[in-house]
Amino acid sequence: MERQVYYCILKKYKGLLKRELAGVTHLFILPRTDYDYLYLALLGERSEVTGTYACVYITRIPDDILDFIISGEKEYFGNRFEIIEQKIAEVKTVEIGAYLVTLQENSDVFLKKQILIAYQPEESTPKKRIYNLVCKLDLETREVGFDTIPAFALNSLATVKPSRLLKFRKIHI
Repeated sequence: MERQVYYCILKKYKGLLKRELAGVTHLFILPRTDYDYLYLALLGERSEVTGTYACVYITRIPDDILDFIISGEKEYFGNRFEIIEQKIAEVKTVEIGAYLVTLQENSDVFLKKQILIAYQPEESTPKKRIYNLVCKLDLETREVGFDTIPAFALNSLATVKPSRLLKFRKIHI
């Protein structure tokens, strides 16, 4: 069954009068099964394996309310929330907690046509579930109106205890 893959960003600003870009959160809405999606936020690239990214689980979205959730995000966050890319894909369950998403068309963000999503129980806590996203990504920000992102903005992708996730490195764009 064909499903949609979404790559979104959420811009963060600082200052009340003079709004200055403070960072960007990279968000992925990826199909998990034929009936639901995973909503993930990027933490960073794994230092031990290139092309493997750690993401924190936000929520599971049933297929029938996906459009409602996306329109709600746009309404709530306004121009801070943008869908950068939306592509058609197929999903297969490889094993429990591992899903293979195959893109049906070329992508500017996902440089490989296959994306492996794998749950990491040894790094997860009851409050934060960690998934690995195995795919080469090109997280360019020129499409959203930025020429460069400050280095500190990449450090603030998501809050996580460093002691739990020592194997991350900064993403260099």
